[in-house]
Order: sequence, then structure tokens, then C-alpha cells
Amino acid sequence: MKKTNDQQDAQWPTAEQAREQLRKAIMQEELEHAFRLEVVDRLMTDLKIDPASFGELWIQPLIAAGVSLDVALLCIAQSHHWPN
Repeated sequence: MKKTNDQQDAQWPTAEQAREQLRKAIMQEELEHAFRLEVVDRLMTDLKIDPASFGELWIQPLIAAGVSLDVALLCIAQSHHWPN
């Protein structure tokens, strides 16, 4: 059976390329997480609310609905940063 050009061109990345891709992905995730925390911090400052109350009023209902803390922070950050 003859290989097509697509099969011949498809190659696994080298170890160095894989490390670089992983490093970039980790950096991107860390930047996104830091951005979410910054937006949430700004929201708490704007609302003049303490972290415990913020968690009780904003975070806990989302966690009770079944989302993770990261998803809860993402939802809050997006809703504050990109209002309807």
C-alpha cells in the first residue's frame, strides 16, 4: 500500500518541540489565571466587598451549581470584563 503525501508529511514533534509547545501552553494558562484573579480583585475593590463575602455571594453559588473554582472565576471575570 502506497503512502499518501499527508501520511508522509505527518511527523511527531521532536522532544524539544514538544517541550516548547508544553511550555507555551503552561505560560498561556498561567497568564489567563492571573488575568481572572486580577479581574476578580478589581471587582471586589469596585464593589467594596471583603473576600469572604465575595466568596459567599459570588463563588459559592457557582460551585454549588457544579462548576470548579477556575470555571467560577472565569465566569465572573468574563461577566465583569465583557458585560452584556
